[in-house]
Amino acid sequence: MLELDPDNLIDFLWRSGRLSSADAVKSSAEVLSGGVSNVVMRVSVPGGQDFVVKQSRAQLRTQADWFSQPERIWRERDVLDVLSRVTPPGVVPQRLFEDRDNFLFAMEAIPREHIVWKTCLLNGEADPAIARRLGEVLAAIHARTTSDDKLREQLGDRMVFDELRLDPFYRFVARRQAELRPALEQLINETLATATCLVLGDFSPKNILLVPSESGSDGQRPRLVLVDFETGHFGDPAFDLGFFLSHLLLKTIKHAVRADEFLDMIRAFWTAYRGAGFQPSREQHTISHLAACMLARVDGKSTVDYLTSEA
Repeated sequence: MLELDPDNLIDFLWRSGRLSSADAVKSSAEVLSGGVSNVVMRVSVPGGQDFVVKQSRAQLRTQADWFSQPERIWRERDVLDVLSRVTPPGVVPQRLFEDRDNFLFAMEAIPREHIVWKTCLLNGEADPAIARRLGEVLAAIHARTTSDDKLREQLGDRMVFDELRLDPFYRFVARRQAELRPALEQLINETLATATCLVLGDFSPKNILLVPSESGSDGQRPRLVLVDFETGHFGDPAFDLGFFLSHLLLKTIKHAVRADEFLDMIRAFWTAYRGAGFQPSREQHTISHLAACMLARVDGKSTVDYLTSEA
C-alpha cells in the first residue's frame, strides 16, 4: 500500500487516471482533521468538483497502541452505499471511486462552510431541534434495515467493530477495573448475540456536519450530513443509542451550569427516536451501553480531552 499524504496525492490521482493532467497542475490537497483511524484529505480542483479521499491506516493515532486491519475501509464503503439507499438525499456523501490496492475510496466533498456539531456542543450550544432531527434519522436507519437478511449476511462480520469499539472501550476498562469485569463481559456477550439492524457504531457529534441554508418549514436550518462508517455492522441498535447519548451527557458535564438546556436537548433526541416507529428491544440494555461508553471515554483507550479531573 502506498501511504498517501498531501505531497503525493495529486500525483497519485493523475497517474491513476483520476485527475487529468490539466486538473492535476492546478489542484491541491489538504489533510482534514478529526479522525484517528484514517487519513482523510480534501482535493480542491479549481473550476471543478472538490472531493475527499479516505485511506485507512493499520495503526491509529492514539496515546495507547491501537491497531486495526486496513481492510475496514471496505466495510465503510459498504455501509455508505446502504445509507445512500435508506436515507434522504444529502444525508451522506456520495461515493465516487475506490482503489483496492491502496485501501482508499473517494467521495464528494462537503461544502467548506460546514460546522462540525461537536464544536457547537463544546461551545455550549444545545440545540433541541438538531437533536430531534438526529433522533428521527437514526430511528429511520435502524427501522429501514431491521430484519434485512441480505444486510445481515453482508454486514454480519463484527471484527472491525470489536477492534475499534468493544475491545478498546469495554474490554480495556474491564482489564483496568476488575470489579466491573462481569458486567462488561455480559454486555459484550449480549451485544455480539444481537443482530437486529444496521448499527453505525460511531454515531457521534464529531461525525455530524451542519451545512448551512436548507430551507424548511421552520425557516433556514442546516442540512445534517453523517460521515465515518467503518464501525458499521448488522447488530445491536442499543449500542448506537448508548454511544451517542454518552457524548451528549459528557458535554452536559462540561457545561454543568447549562445542564438543563443540554438535558432538554437529550430528551428531544430520545423522544424523536422513540416516536419514529422503532423501539429499542430493551431500554435497560441501552442504559448499560450508555454507562459503559461514558466510563470508556474517561478510562479507556480513547478518552475525551475536554473534561478535567474536577468534572
